[in-house]
Amino acid sequence: MPVITQPSDPIFNQIIEILTKINKNHDVINEKIKRVLSDSGISESVDLTIHERRTIRYIGEHKISNATSVASGLGITRGGMSKICSRLISKKLVTASQMEGNKKEIFYRLTGVGNQIYDALMEYHRNTENKCREIIDSYSKEQQTLLLEFLGKISTLI
Repeated sequence: MPVITQPSDPIFNQIIEILTKINKNHDVINEKIKRVLSDSGISESVDLTIHERRTIRYIGEHKISNATSVASGLGITRGGMSKICSRLISKKLVTASQMEGNKKEIFYRLTGVGNQIYDALMEYHRNTENKCREIIDSYSKEQQTLLLEFLGKISTLI
């Protein structure tokens, strides 16, 4: 069986390091989420998938969301969204209800604990975005164009 070695290319190695750190950062946010859950009396063994976290963020940003808007906003099917929301309801992070005068559609809202998780996610994202913005702004427009082209090509691989 052939041995796979990493190239000694510094750019490639930096990309691998970034991907590794992204995974570690997910662990950091998961720990924050577990603390919120534990402090709220919900089992800290509850794990949230990336799709569940994205759904919490979407509902938190849009306050009252129906199934169609959540699915469309996240770029997933209504069936997939329904499964995600069902899991979030069972974890007591989202509620589903019908509005008076509209018994056809189901609307989703974050619970108190869901809002706390939303706040933790947003704090993490704001901090990360601010740090990234500082780095990006340190480059000239020409350098930013080159970086954007490079990242666009790399993103097609992932």
